[in-house]
Amino acid sequence: MAAIVGIDARIDMSTADPWTVWNELPERNEFSISISVDTAEYKPFVANLAAAWITKARTWMSWSGSASGYFDDADDTIFDQVVAGSTVKLRFYVSRYESAQSSDVWEGFAVLTSVDHSVSTDDYATLDVDFEGQGELIRTTVV
Repeated sequence: MAAIVGIDARIDMSTADPWTVWNELPERNEFSISISVDTAEYKPFVANLAAAWITKARTWMSWSGSASGYFDDADDTIFDQVVAGSTVKLRFYVSRYESAQSSDVWEGFAVLTSVDHSVSTDDYATLDVDFEGQGELIRTTVV
């Protein structure tokens, strides 16, 4: 289950430090982001198994997701980044109709891990991309 979902969404990508040049990924229609938290178990020694309750503690967090949309044969940005295996910075807008100025967005570094290009019998092509977060995913306001 996705923690963050964007339908008719917009995704911007920055590909190099200083991470200030943003380009909208072409034809992205939707995305989903899953956030997970690992836990560690603590099992104390007990003499009586009736009292053997496990204690859990929060440990590492991670995020990953996917974006899908129509294929644009004039733009190889996504494919090029998957092949390069480089870290990019992604900015997720919940709606494509939000202004690029003064909008709440989700933002974080990621590696694009796979790309899937398919054509349906309905005569349109799609391009889906999966990504793995690198570090934290933050909620911020673009001004």
